[in-house]
Amino acid sequence: MKTKFYTLKKMKRIMLYFFLTITMGFFLFPFYWIVMTSIQPKDQLYAPTPNFIPRNINFDNYINILGAGKVNIAIALKNSLIVAVAVTVVCIVFGIFSAYAFARLKFKGSNIVFVALIFAEMLPPVALLIPFYLIFKQLSLTNTLQGLVIMQTSWLLPIVTWILYSYFKTIPRDLEDSARIDGASKIGALMKIIVPVSLPGMVSSGVICFVFSMGEFMGAMAIINVTRFHTLPLALAQFITKYSIEYGKITASAVLAVIFPVAFVLIFQRYIVKGLTAGAVKE
Repeated sequence: MKTKFYTLKKMKRIMLYFFLTITMGFFLFPFYWIVMTSIQPKDQLYAPTPNFIPRNINFDNYINILGAGKVNIAIALKNSLIVAVAVTVVCIVFGIFSAYAFARLKFKGSNIVFVALIFAEMLPPVALLIPFYLIFKQLSLTNTLQGLVIMQTSWLLPIVTWILYSYFKTIPRDLEDSARIDGASKIGALMKIIVPVSLPGMVSSGVICFVFSMGEFMGAMAIINVTRFHTLPLALAQFITKYSIEYGKITASAVLAVIFPVAFVLIFQRYIVKGLTAGAVKE
């Protein structure tokens, strides 16, 4: 009886690992194909049969996009990182104070303002492109990274506020009250008690901001048309023309583009799930 039980348990484990392997391969194969395409010569890319393992490996595509070609991905990558880091920091800082105000400071009309903030997040960004462009043109913020930071912050701040609000609601008020009894102000209690405890929520919000900003295309296309201010998505679009699509350069750029978001997620992955699920279960 025990032998049958252990055999059945072993078969279940084998089947589980089998399906996990298939699922992992399904999601990882596109990344593998991008990497393989980026290091293949151009003649192999258009071969009648696909080369899952390239016969000849070269890094001409990487050399070309990092300075030798018409599109300099290094500059675009630098611009994307500057914007992504700035947007992430601004959203987290302002999100902390706005979420704390909604979670702890009850003022007249707070529920209405919070609902309006969430409603603003539901608006499609494409509907706001023309108003943003007209306003930024009057303020001389077109073709600037500052304008792009302001635009993306306005899109991301509501969701950051919502995530941190849900997390702040799970923190017992007793912790804050203890700090207040010891003489701390509300700001002091926020910075010394609430913020350190809320690190998972802040990290998960930061990951969302960083990944969104690195891949944002429509807003950048609307207000930036100067090459030296192009972000990575705008630079990638230049490899697609009316007459050709440069797959090698696109995939090489894509490999460089995913390095930083993937590294960011891997470093802080233990905080992400905890931060996103905070407030999902009412205690």
